[in-house]
Amino acid sequence: MKIVLKVFLGFVVLIVAVAIAVFGMRIYNTQKYDLSGEMPNYHDLSDYPDSFTGGTIEYFESGGASGFHLLPDTPVATEPIAVFGGSEGSSNFDMALQLAEEGYEVYSLFFFGAPNQNEELSQVPLEFFGDFLKHAELEGEEVTVIGASKGAELGLVLTNYYDEISNLVLYAPSSYVFQGLSFGRESHSSWTWDDEDLPYISLQQSDFWAFARTIFDSIVLNPVKYRETYVSAVETNDNSEAKRIDTSNFGGTALLIAGGDDAMWQSETAAKEIGEALGDRAEMDIYPEAGHLFGAPPAVGGLAVGGTIDSNEAAKDESDRHLLQFLEEHVKD
Repeated sequence: MKIVLKVFLGFVVLIVAVAIAVFGMRIYNTQKYDLSGEMPNYHDLSDYPDSFTGGTIEYFESGGASGFHLLPDTPVATEPIAVFGGSEGSSNFDMALQLAEEGYEVYSLFFFGAPNQNEELSQVPLEFFGDFLKHAELEGEEVTVIGASKGAELGLVLTNYYDEISNLVLYAPSSYVFQGLSFGRESHSSWTWDDEDLPYISLQQSDFWAFARTIFDSIVLNPVKYRETYVSAVETNDNSEAKRIDTSNFGGTALLIAGGDDAMWQSETAAKEIGEALGDRAEMDIYPEAGHLFGAPPAVGGLAVGGTIDSNEAAKDESDRHLLQFLEEHVKD
C-alpha cells in the first residue's frame, strides 16, 4: 500500500511540476511577446479611404471578384497592377496605395472572406480572377500581379489559367500548392478550377514531431513556427512533384523576394526554385537575415515570422526600392 501511495504522490508531484512549468512559460512568453493584438477586420469598408493625393479609390464587387480600384489622375503606365495579400485575408491595400501614389493604376483584390467568396482560405475558385478581368475590361490585356505569401502562391498558380499575367512580383512565395487553411472540417486544396481541387501538399502528412512542437508552442504561448511543418510535409507527401506549381505556361518576367530566416515556410527555397525554372526572366532578392514579413517584428499575433526588427525593416526598405525599379523597367510607359 505504501509503495502505491508513493507512486501516486510522485505522479501528483510530476503533474504539479509540469503545470507550474507550463504556467511559468506562458507568463514569460506573454511578457516577452505582444500577444494581445487582434486581427484587423479587412472587410470593414469604413476603414478605407475613397481617395488619395492625386487619385480616386472605388470599391467593387463583381461575380467572385471583390476589392478596390485605385486610379491616379495621371497614370504612369497603361498596364494595371493587381495585388493580393496573404492568409490574413487582406487585399494588400497598403502596398496598393503605395504604388498608386507612385502613379500606377492598381487593383487591390480579396480572394476569400469578401461577399460572394469563401469564408476561409480553402477551395478558392480561381475563376474569381476571370470575374475581375471581365469587370475591369482587361480580358486579353496585360496585367502585372503582385502577391505576398499565400497571395504569392496564388499569383503563380494563376499564370496557368490566365495569359493576361505579364509580370509577377512574389513576396515570400511557395513553389507548391499547399492545403487550404480551414478549421473544423476536412482538408482540401487552397485552390480549385472548374470545381475540382488542385493537387496539393497535405499538412496532415507532415512529420509528427514537427506537429507536436507546434502544439507545444501553442500551449506555452511561444510564437508558433510553421516552417518545419511545411518542409516536412513536402518531404513526406506522396508524389510531391505532382503538387509543384507549373511555371512553364508563364512567359513574362518575375521578381522573387524572400527572407532567409523565414519562420513561416521555406520561401527562400521556393524563390530559388522558381527563379531556376524561369531562368533569365527572373530577378531574385534573398535577404538572409530577414523573416517572412518585411517591416514587421519577428513575432506577430502569436506566430513566429522570423528575422529581427532591424533586418526586417532593412529588407522592407531595400525591397521597396527594387520593386519600383522592376516596375519602372517592365511596366511603366
